[in-house]
Amino acid sequence: MNQISKTEPLDLHVLIEKEGRLYSALCLELDVASQGRSSAEAKKNISEAVQLYLEDVYAAGDEKDFIPRPAPLEEWMKFEQALER
Repeated sequence: MNQISKTEPLDLHVLIEKEGRLYSALCLELDVASQGRSSAEAKKNISEAVQLYLEDVYAAGDEKDFIPRPAPLEEWMKFEQALER
């Protein structure tokens, strides 16, 4: 199994959905979520949430256990369906 280093770029996928008056954002590889009042704000917020998550994981030395930490399959299926549209 390959070790992930802090300098290795991660290819991350984000699912953004409108839920009522807000937009939810979910990073599928890390199962990290955020939200915003607009799609752009949700994208900005998920970027910050992922950055904080990765900083915490690396600081604790838990890369092996928490990168990747995939979101549930149904979220991946929503992402794939959105790509098909």
